[in-house]
Amino acid sequence: MQSSTIGHRLETLQDGLTTFCHGERVPVPLVATKIGIRIAAGVAIVSTIRNFRNAETNPIEAVMTFPVGFDAVVTGLSATIDGRRMVGVAKEKSQARATYEAALDEGRLSVLHEETLRGIHILSVGALPSGAEVEVALEQVFPLSAAGGLPFLRLPMTAGQVYGTSPFLPSDDLVVAEGIKHEAALTITLDQGAAVMDGQVLALDTPVQIVLDRALELLIEGGKFSTLQGRAADGRSVELSLEAVAGEDVDLDLHILVDRSGSTGSIIRDGSISVWQAMRDGLIFELEAMGPSDRVTLWQFDSDSQYIGAAKGGDCASLPMMLEGPRGGTELAGAIRAAIGKGAIDILVLTDGQTWAHMVEGLKGEAARISAILAGPSSFDANIGHLCALTGGQVLYAPGRDVASTLRTAFAALRKPGSIVEGEVSSHGPDHLTALRGGVTIEATWLADPKPDVDATSDAIGRFASALSLPLLEAEAAEVWARAHSLCTHSTSLIIVDEAGEATEGFSRIRKVPLMKSHAFSQGSRDVMMSAESSASYDLPSAMFPRRRSMSFGITAKNTSESGQLKSRKDFSAEEHAGTPDDLMKRPRKPETIPRLLAQGKDQRHNPYILPFRGFSWDVYGDALLASDFSPLNDAQIDAVEEVAAQIISNKRWQSPSPDRDAQAKILALGLIASCISDRVAARFSRRALKNAPEWVKAN
Repeated sequence: MQSSTIGHRLETLQDGLTTFCHGERVPVPLVATKIGIRIAAGVAIVSTIRNFRNAETNPIEAVMTFPVGFDAVVTGLSATIDGRRMVGVAKEKSQARATYEAALDEGRLSVLHEETLRGIHILSVGALPSGAEVEVALEQVFPLSAAGGLPFLRLPMTAGQVYGTSPFLPSDDLVVAEGIKHEAALTITLDQGAAVMDGQVLALDTPVQIVLDRALELLIEGGKFSTLQGRAADGRSVELSLEAVAGEDVDLDLHILVDRSGSTGSIIRDGSISVWQAMRDGLIFELEAMGPSDRVTLWQFDSDSQYIGAAKGGDCASLPMMLEGPRGGTELAGAIRAAIGKGAIDILVLTDGQTWAHMVEGLKGEAARISAILAGPSSFDANIGHLCALTGGQVLYAPGRDVASTLRTAFAALRKPGSIVEGEVSSHGPDHLTALRGGVTIEATWLADPKPDVDATSDAIGRFASALSLPLLEAEAAEVWARAHSLCTHSTSLIIVDEAGEATEGFSRIRKVPLMKSHAFSQGSRDVMMSAESSASYDLPSAMFPRRRSMSFGITAKNTSESGQLKSRKDFSAEEHAGTPDDLMKRPRKPETIPRLLAQGKDQRHNPYILPFRGFSWDVYGDALLASDFSPLNDAQIDAVEEVAAQIISNKRWQSPSPDRDAQAKILALGLIASCISDRVAARFSRRALKNAPEWVKAN
């Protein structure tokens, strides 16, 4: 069994509790999850508590990348270790990362929560001591969407195979694993109605165990959208009102784009219907109810787009019968452009969203309003959601196989003009706003003047309303408002540093926490499975750059190339590095200075000193290298280090206090090389290696 990032390949997981990392079997640090959901008036406050345990002898950094609802707002972070509870604070994104990295350099337990892309977040727990366990609690607020008028909640837990090249580094990417198993104790509290999941009514206020291999979808039967009261950070109360959108008496002129990529062949629930079939059947059912003046133009798309036809009124229902079955990739951008070329003003996309296609920048100047319905338990909104938000459209989710009810809501929303957020702002912040989310109209009103003499603290509803207001504020004011309400946004992250705990020594070993493989994906079509098999390689260096043959460098078999041959840097050919020039691995003949050696610096594809260290395990071998043990390095890496070190030693200003000047120069050389690599762990090593370096060395 294999585990994969979305676009990369990882090592094989052996069971639900352990994995292989850098050739050794290690425990998965996430050991328990609890999810509490409180729903009132169409708003869900979700508390997710994760327990991370370090069962290893070295400190670790647990890194978990996971999807969240596109319209969800992260409103709080806390951590508990040894009975001490710490609350996260919001900082500007780069400042939060810098605080986290500085804490790791000092060996301080730290927790960082970032929004790496709207809809995808990263939780990092660094410098977790050996034998320690930390409980990390995350609070999110979700506005429920409307499914045929009923409140509907969708919490993504994993992702299926996503077509295309991921925009993330492997260390930040979504990781799914066939051999891993995550469960959670789920508790639901409602103000009214019943929570229905997979056709079953769930008991309220009673924990039930669920498997996190699909999105958690709750339909609240008997639930109603209404009004809630909250509190903002400036002391004002906030009234939040929600109402399912009612369609206006406006004719539709709509282009509908139906995804027929291979992933839509995935089975939705009971094994009897695919995502593609659910979308087609829902269209046939709902298009019969089109008004006599409503016009629909239908398209389908996979690796390219195909025009199906156009019709008016009840005749629209005949169009979906001409749709063809799943195949190929997901070229959504081309399909949208084709529809715009035909004069589309309103576009509705039916998709499982499983594509990394970077279409936002290329389409943001278009006049069309783009909305989307995400179908299937593995549906993925991180990309299509951005496009919808940018154009004033909606993102809606289909409950299970029922695409028809969501189409009904989408058609009503599309009959309503207006932007996604409108409101008024005064000198002390937002006063009123109206937002449209998932077929629901949300109104927020801030009541009374702020009271400076009151030590005001916001609550979850006040923080959620404040997050909705951010698009109305200037960038600087929005960041201040987000920090005041402890929000994790595109510009702010949440950070915790344990100043009271005992500091750890040495590098934290990175332990990526995989998500479960999607239940639907594991039953999916052959096309989907083939796309997973064609994922790009994740860990190149262990095969490309085997260790040195010399006994003094401790060669081990696990790091040799597949053929068993050991090569030095001069033996590598351009053919072994696709897309690189023929002289990629050639050494400069007469470098004169360190800057000349690293002149190609930040471009790892062309730098012969940086390339041998692509993917090098700085977290695993960093402590040994700083202790002058260079045995983890292979021939190519040693050549690069010795050449840079020679330039350091030959400099007239070089005066090493170390009795082993050569070893000290090599450590500095490694630090300089690591500083040119776009990798967080390499940067951590560089900071330590160059901590006491002369300024003239650091300047290089």
